[in-house]
Amino acid sequence: MPRAKVVLFTAPADQGDILQDFLDWHLDLGVDFIIALDHGSTDGSTELLERYSKTHPVAWFPIQERDITKYSPADELAALARDKYGADWIIHCDADEFLCTSGNDLRALLDRAEADGVTMIDVPRRNVTGAALPPDQRATQALTLRIDKMVKLTPEQALSGEIPAPWIFMEVPGHLIVKASAFEQYGLGAHVGGVKWGKSVRYDELYMLHYNLRGFDRLQTKVRNVESWLDANTHMPQTSCWHWRRFIRIDRKGGLKEEYLRQFVPDDRARELIEQGVLTVDRTVAQWLEQKTAAS
Repeated sequence: MPRAKVVLFTAPADQGDILQDFLDWHLDLGVDFIIALDHGSTDGSTELLERYSKTHPVAWFPIQERDITKYSPADELAALARDKYGADWIIHCDADEFLCTSGNDLRALLDRAEADGVTMIDVPRRNVTGAALPPDQRATQALTLRIDKMVKLTPEQALSGEIPAPWIFMEVPGHLIVKASAFEQYGLGAHVGGVKWGKSVRYDELYMLHYNLRGFDRLQTKVRNVESWLDANTHMPQTSCWHWRRFIRIDRKGGLKEEYLRQFVPDDRARELIEQGVLTVDRTVAQWLEQKTAAS
């Protein structure tokens, strides 16, 4: 049988501090092609994408319309992956999320899905933390504590922003890998989706490491970007992007730096949480980066 083509799409927005690692990681993982829809980055991300588009299997486009009542960016990118770039499997993840495997590699797992009649794979996301990030270190290098026991919130807690632990420990929905020929559409945030046929599964060997909080300057930029995006999408329910709405409120009160620091774990507390099974040391991406750096 011919080799299945795997196409990943993402939507970076001022994530130049992690974007190169993201691209290199997924190409090394076995992704054949990456599509990036840039959301108005001004931090060098578009220059990086342009450079990669000339030397790697990467294509990028600037976003033309931010109001998602007019179209579904995820659906359009999935259709582009299928119809223009010949995808057999489509992966969606954000530019701060790294798809990881334990045991079988990505290709073996997709072959297994094909044999089992699976057309949609739900991939859990695991936030990562560690000691407060030094300014000269990459998140992919320094943040190696995967949060395995996350706190599930009620809708009331999400709306009020009164949460029982630092936000980094809150449960986050996963993302999807879908069979291109069966794909129908994504739901809000592309955390759920529909396929025309086949089974949906979750494989224990697949997960995403989510480097969502890195430098404080990146958080400030993200808060500004999300606030602008929400202004263009006032139809969104208040439970959507609830955590970013919460960060926006905290920022307006002058408490963003303090809130940022609460998301990291000092070494003594980390040891306790590892013993309790809340945290797991996961150096999957860090080791890859060390090996890549040593080889260059």
